[in-house]
Amino acid sequence: MSFGGQTSTRHKIIIGIDYGTTFSGVSYVTTDKSDIKDITIISSWPGEQLTSWKTPTRIAYARENSPLITENKWGFEVSPKLISYSWTKLLLDKNAAMGEYDDPALAEMEGSGMLRLPSFRQAAGVCEDFLHELYRHVSKKLAHEMTELIFESTPMECWITLPAIWSDEAKDATLTAARNAGFGNRVGDEVFTIAEPEAAAIATLKSYSGTNGLNAVKPKENILICDCGGGTVDITTYVITQVSPQLMFDELQIGAGGKCGSTYIDRNLHTLLSRRFGAKYDDLPFAQKGPGSRLMTSFEKHKRDFGLNDNKDVREIGPIRLDVSDSEYFDEDERNVKLTYEDMEALFRPVVSDIENLLRIQRLILVGGFAQSPYLRNSLEEWCLYHGEIAFLCPDQPQAAILRGAALRGLEGLAPGIKYVRRHYGVGLSMPFREGIDPEHLRYTEYARNEDYCRGRMTWIISKGEKIVYGTSRTTVCKAQYTPGKEKEFEVKLYSCSLIDAPEFRTHARVEQVGTIKGRLPANFDYGHHATTVFNTKLGRDVHEFSVEIEVVFGGRGNNLTFKNLVGGKVISTADIEFDKR
Repeated sequence: MSFGGQTSTRHKIIIGIDYGTTFSGVSYVTTDKSDIKDITIISSWPGEQLTSWKTPTRIAYARENSPLITENKWGFEVSPKLISYSWTKLLLDKNAAMGEYDDPALAEMEGSGMLRLPSFRQAAGVCEDFLHELYRHVSKKLAHEMTELIFESTPMECWITLPAIWSDEAKDATLTAARNAGFGNRVGDEVFTIAEPEAAAIATLKSYSGTNGLNAVKPKENILICDCGGGTVDITTYVITQVSPQLMFDELQIGAGGKCGSTYIDRNLHTLLSRRFGAKYDDLPFAQKGPGSRLMTSFEKHKRDFGLNDNKDVREIGPIRLDVSDSEYFDEDERNVKLTYEDMEALFRPVVSDIENLLRIQRLILVGGFAQSPYLRNSLEEWCLYHGEIAFLCPDQPQAAILRGAALRGLEGLAPGIKYVRRHYGVGLSMPFREGIDPEHLRYTEYARNEDYCRGRMTWIISKGEKIVYGTSRTTVCKAQYTPGKEKEFEVKLYSCSLIDAPEFRTHARVEQVGTIKGRLPANFDYGHHATTVFNTKLGRDVHEFSVEIEVVFGGRGNNLTFKNLVGGKVISTADIEFDKR
């Protein structure tokens, strides 16, 4: 079993975790298996008697719901009567700049109660608590199937799927929440992240790579994965480089996406009802109109089936205790809200239009929970025909594709051979006011000495659109002063930008501060000829100074940035990043 050049032969359990905005799921397989058909997707959940690929991403705390419950409830266990929290995943990325195709209502939803948090827990904490319940359920199920003894002695390798559009802060927050929840904590256990469209590509392309299968993919063919989920839409294009003896593929260009998933439709519904009923609707308790309420549960069924046929009948959703008279919009006796076919289409159309605007290339494979919508599938199929007869495919189980792909990533080591960086990354640069300076040789300077500096400039260490392979790294240099025999700590701020052309100054509105790289250099390291002696005017004495290279690793195992410190080309320690806005 190979992972980017690393090989592991130890027996493991591979876990795929699709932590979604509205629903979450888990898949698993052991490394003695060898086929996509061997991957098991958990379909039994607490609080639900029927089988389901996923459980609602929802949690209710006992401390807020006493005496109704004495312990936390999650997923299907959460009833409409309980104070609960949904869509929390979107709050992990709320510090990111607004994207062109993001739902414009998102910025206003938190105050309305739709994206709310308990007074005693931040977004990352709520995600951690939900993932902890998920971890307990998975562990209990695996221990039951393989016995407690075997489960405890078998390491787990967990792959958590994340939106490809996620910021580095949101990726790190999700990974930290998963570790705090229990994933990757036992001896031998590991936890990584994988982009949702990448996981979908692995599973879907694997299923279409058989030589005798229908619509089998071929070398040099371009495949566009459109992952339409509850909160986000990710679009990534891949080129098939090899089908046999092993499937291999690369990213073809920079991916695109936005926060315009199926929850966008829910927010459109709330906007419509607010416009029709005013304060009568706006002032209703959250339990009557929020995620998990009877109103939204009935709407979910109509949303899922809309487009399945040409049924133009009025849809009724509810019941809801709305203090209004009988009208064309409300059935007072049944306490149901009435929605016409045109109403439903108006709720869907802005979302589908955004997805259509994100699509630009050849063969399209539609995956994700929202991909089960007949209206979305029909609309995109028509769009593909209109734009040059683009081939359109949707797997039988689009919601399960990401789960299977996450497990396959660990089982077979399948991953794109080449990816593209989705944003520029760089550090601040202090440039001396001196003639004859070659800007290409200037780097981040931690200490300004006896010169005037032009501050606020950027040095970009990797550019948007650059090709990266496994373990691609870029380095930047900073000057540091130290006292022999004492540990040295230093900080460097990392910035990013999603514009096509990176700005020259970090004060530009589209330059975002990713976080602060915090490094430690050991006290007993012999800097030798790498150090020089300079006079520090502030201290009034000579000091020891050396250059340390900070290596930023992109495209490694998982999707998160990692950092190393080098002196004279030798790795002497690692560094961590602290996200400033969390």
